[in-house]
Amino acid sequence: MDEYRDKIPAARGKVEYIYEEGRGISASISHSEPTFFAMYQVALSIDGTRLLCTVPVGGIGQTVVAPQPSVPAFVQSDVQGMWGRNCPACSKYFRSEQIVGDTTCPYCSVLAPDLAFVSNDQKRYLTVCYDAFANAHMKKQTTSVNLAEITDEKSAWHYSEEKQQLTFKCQNTRCKCRTDVLGEYAFCPRCGRSNAGERFFEASGAELKRLEQVHTSVTDRHEREVVWEQMTTGAVSRLEALAKHLRKVLLLFPMTANRRRQLQQLNFQKTLESDTLLREWFDIGFFDWPGDDEVPKRQISSEDRDFIRKMIQKRHILIHNGGIVDDDYMRLAGDTTVRLDERVRIRSKETKRFLTLISEMASNLLNNVERGFQSGEAKS
Repeated sequence: MDEYRDKIPAARGKVEYIYEEGRGISASISHSEPTFFAMYQVALSIDGTRLLCTVPVGGIGQTVVAPQPSVPAFVQSDVQGMWGRNCPACSKYFRSEQIVGDTTCPYCSVLAPDLAFVSNDQKRYLTVCYDAFANAHMKKQTTSVNLAEITDEKSAWHYSEEKQQLTFKCQNTRCKCRTDVLGEYAFCPRCGRSNAGERFFEASGAELKRLEQVHTSVTDRHEREVVWEQMTTGAVSRLEALAKHLRKVLLLFPMTANRRRQLQQLNFQKTLESDTLLREWFDIGFFDWPGDDEVPKRQISSEDRDFIRKMIQKRHILIHNGGIVDDDYMRLAGDTTVRLDERVRIRSKETKRFLTLISEMASNLLNNVERGFQSGEAKS
């Protein structure tokens, strides 16, 4: 199995520019190795300085239409059927099956034309294709670009991709695009949908399952309480990571420089304060989803909000004060069951309830960001 940063070789096909007296130059692509092979065509300017457009591949009986005059060049996939991309906005690298049409960066969510994402290695490879075409034209002889013969990694002809940390398949049934990225959360380059829902709820479900296993298999109460504390602190960290990911969508909206700076600095560990500001700025938040034609409305009750406030304050003193109750906890948590300087305890029922509510908050924020700005007229 390929690991992070492993080189993923190109499909090693052969591109030929065939010179025929009186008929000009035609292009031919072949592949003889038992590996995956896919490619797409790019039209280059006649002087080789610009990428004009991606040319759709024609089927049987269809004519491939490219701008004229232009030079045909071909970008081959790697052996896993993906192409390396570099975002024109954040410059980050990823691999994806998405090559034709507007593309969304999986990291920063910027939408740009497909050719804007062509990687630097691929641009060098396209230059080699152009040079082969130019040689065929000037020398009046067939030339080729054969990746199977390339062994020198320092060669300008070398072309390969690099394995990233997470390969995911878009769960949009009309998309199903495969993408390979750094980190956990990403946007689908083809349809723009985030993978955050699947990743977050998979992790949350695993935690709830672990909670039940520990509850039944660990007999020592203190050992169990250590696990409940870890789960409590981890739940807020997962929600924070999700919110930071979705913030990238919000940062694409027009706003003043000061508001943009405030949004960039928003601390999602302080969930209640973040909810207040998100509601003021965008009319969205963690605690409710107004619903649309497909997803019913949801709302977290005031009683559950008070419980969330208490658990977040417990998490805070567990991390920053060894779990010892201080004046800030007494003032902010609304917890009347403890005394100053007492060490807080977390029960399994509290942990289970908190994990469930964190998942509800994640669902609300996801729906608000991904669906709330596309739901049309407001409902009365």
